[in-house]
Amino acid sequence: MTQLEKPAQGASTARLTALDATRALAIFGMIIVNVGSAESGGVPALIVTLLHGRAAILFIVLAGVGVTILGASLRAKSAPLGRNLGWRAAVLLVLGLALQQLPTGVNVILMLYAALFVTALAALRLPTGWLLSAAAVMTVLGPVIYIWLHSVLDLQGDAAAVGRPPLDSATSILLTGPYPLIVWVAPFLFGMWLGRLDLRSTAVHRLLILSGALTALVCTLVSGILIWLMGEPDPDQIAADHLLLAAGHSQMPLWLISAVGTAVLAIGLLLVVTPRLGRAAHPLIVTGQLALTAYCLHLVAIAALVRPASDNPHRGLLVSGAIIAMITVVCIVWRAFATRGPLEILLRLPNVLKR
Repeated sequence: MTQLEKPAQGASTARLTALDATRALAIFGMIIVNVGSAESGGVPALIVTLLHGRAAILFIVLAGVGVTILGASLRAKSAPLGRNLGWRAAVLLVLGLALQQLPTGVNVILMLYAALFVTALAALRLPTGWLLSAAAVMTVLGPVIYIWLHSVLDLQGDAAAVGRPPLDSATSILLTGPYPLIVWVAPFLFGMWLGRLDLRSTAVHRLLILSGALTALVCTLVSGILIWLMGEPDPDQIAADHLLLAAGHSQMPLWLISAVGTAVLAIGLLLVVTPRLGRAAHPLIVTGQLALTAYCLHLVAIAALVRPASDNPHRGLLVSGAIIAMITVVCIVWRAFATRGPLEILLRLPNVLKR
């Protein structure tokens, strides 16, 4: 174990609240992307474009960090790891399939979460170095498999949904859908590795900020140069030339690395800033603590209030802001009376029943 590593069970309150605050920002970013449009041009489109694919990757990297902390906590309490993670995976799968039925036009990420929790059963047993190596391998191998499945086998990328044949839904979650496990497992494994670092260390904070910013910038520049030299890949035909892309949700290595870099930068900054904000960070922290409830609420709000969407890009940002404010207020009020959100309690049901 290096000097930058520390067992996750030694986590400080400051570290955990910073991660909660970062998680809230990831949810806010996904709300803006899911409500807004990148096709209208102008500042609103630029904001959506910058967040597109990056907010979701931040959410997944934080999931990896959280699973590492959860695994250490369960081991410290001698709680059964398989039962807890298996229950969470089942709940997330059912919730995801149910929410996918809403008329939101949004691809729900929770089915991927379910698959990642199952993956974590094996990944938690890996040595720290192996986690990082596995993340690096899947960053390249996952997109290559994804390209092969789409270009050679011509498999479709529709989201898993109730009513689809179970095999089709499983294929979507694992291989071909909008959040294929073979691609998205890379940032999750990286997050698990990140969770084993001593995130209380100022040296680690500096390393995260500098390396994250540099990585995001370099990968974006490399993609731009390669596309300038070799031409823009056909967006309607997934093929080997897509490996040049760093665009959000392209499922390609340069995008994964760039988006993970942005996630690392965000985590590093919030680890530094959150403790200094004091009570001002409370709205972010409590929203992040109720992340699953907040995520589900935003989809219900989109279905009830937003669809069909407006063509006005500025209205999209205003509606996003209104949904973010509403969810934040709900989380603040709920946390004033309860320690955990309603869906967070559901996730912990095996532990609650054991008591």
